[in-house]
This record gives sequence, structure tokens and C-alpha cells, in this order.
Amino acid sequence: MNQNRVEIYGIPESNFTRAVRMVCEEKALDYDHFPVRPHSDEANAIHPLGKVPGLRHGQVTLGESRAIVAYLDCLYPETPMMPTSPDAAEAEQWVSIVMTAMDPVLIRQYVFANLFPKTADGTVDRAAVEAPLPTLKAQIKLLDQALARKNFLAAARFTFADALLLSTLAAVRLFPEGAHAIDAAPNLAHYVNLHSARASFIATDPWKKPGKAGKGENA
Repeated sequence: MNQNRVEIYGIPESNFTRAVRMVCEEKALDYDHFPVRPHSDEANAIHPLGKVPGLRHGQVTLGESRAIVAYLDCLYPETPMMPTSPDAAEAEQWVSIVMTAMDPVLIRQYVFANLFPKTADGTVDRAAVEAPLPTLKAQIKLLDQALARKNFLAAARFTFADALLLSTLAAVRLFPEGAHAIDAAPNLAHYVNLHSARASFIATDPWKKPGKAGKGENA
């Protein structure tokens, strides 16, 4: 363990792990990323519930992405990823909405139905994929309205709220119904396309071809 380097633990495909790694990239931190699974020995040693992401920094261990971002902002305040002005309330609002309302539908229901089908032969269960689509489309519409004439969710700049939303939508966009819903929402499509060119988004992409690891990668 390097006492001076931040270590992030979690599978790269996790939208929460990716969002925290985007924060590290935005802050230009020297950090190490260890792609451990939830409930692995490494995850259990950091997060009280064995979830990812987890952070280790010297003797400090911390779970939960919002807590990790708060810690990193205290440690490296030069590029705060959560505002300290009154705009903080709006950023916190969107972090909460994505975590508590959108992630359960977009990731746990829709993306997981595509990635981890529960059928006996491993084929995708179309009923499971289609069940969350009405709510998915309603949430996409809400985001499209919220981003009218805006390039950021809050504070007129890139925050953890944006990192979390982008890491979530990137997974949704892997599959046809999700991609179509996003592309059909002009404000949201512009937002996703704009920030997909960010260095932090590119460096943390878990779906890119092997051999193009970001600077924080560690085997």
C-alpha cells in the first residue's frame, strides 16, 4: 500500500465506481484502481456492506461514492466536485435522484436484464427487458427537460452529479431501447455527446477495447 496514493476499489463496469474514478480524473489525482467485485475479500475489508466502490488512503478506508467524493473534495479542494455555494443543494438533489430513483430502474432493472439474464439457457428475457421501459422513458424525458439550454445538471459546471449521471447513461446506451430513448431526447443526447469527449469519461470507459487502460488502472 502506498500511503500517499488514493486507491479505488470496484469493478470498472459499476456506474458508481466509474463516477468516483471520473472524479479522480477530473481532479488529476495520482490514484490506483483495483477492479474488485462486490462482496470480495477486498470489498468487505473496506465497505461495511461489501459494496463498491471503496476507497483506501493510508489508514483511511471509506465506502459509498458520495462519501468518497466528499473525502476527496476535503483532501484536494482545488477542483471541488460538489459545489460549496448555494448551488450545492441542486447538485445534491440530482445525486440523490440518480442514486435512489434512476439507478434502480436504469441499471438494476434494464441494464442488468440485458447483462445478467435469469433464464435457464442464458438468453435475454425480453419481458424483463421491456418491463422497466415505460419508467425508463419517463426518466429520460425528465432529464431532457432538466437539461434544456443547459450543459450541466447544476452549478453551471461539471460536478459529481454529472459524473454519476453520465456513468449511468453510458451503460443504458449500450442496448437498443436505451440508446434510442436517449438519442430521441435532443437535450439529453447533446449533453451525453458533449461530455463523452471529456478526458475523464474516456479514461474510465469500461466498455472500450482491452489494452487502453486509463492512468488509474491496476491489475
